[in-house]
Amino acid sequence: MPLHLISPFDRPLDTRPDEGFETPSANSWRQHAADTCYILVKAGGFLGSTYLMTLGLPLLFFLLISGGNVDLLFAQVENLAGRFLSADPIRKAGFLEELKFAAVGLATLLAVWRLPRFLNEVATRLQGEKL
Repeated sequence: MPLHLISPFDRPLDTRPDEGFETPSANSWRQHAADTCYILVKAGGFLGSTYLMTLGLPLLFFLLISGGNVDLLFAQVENLAGRFLSADPIRKAGFLEELKFAAVGLATLLAVWRLPRFLNEVATRLQGEKL
């Protein structure tokens, strides 16, 4: 089913109002707008899921270190929080900068890893093929 509606304004000028509607050409502005909206929605979902994965990977890392034991997980988090709070401001700032760098790097690696599949899926859908 097409993502656009055919209104009386989309018909060619030489057709009568009582004639059947013709589908607009692939170069119509509505088709371009629909494609642009589709790409923007898919890109928003791609970026959102990438950043959610980025935020979930540290939790997965701590769970792997603790062997799946939640008590050990919270003990490690408490240890990390205690050391962070007792550190001087220069060390806190350095740790936060390293943490930001690691999070941005991890998000970039995840996005690069997932990008070919995303582009292939968008290109396939825009060509009108079923997945």
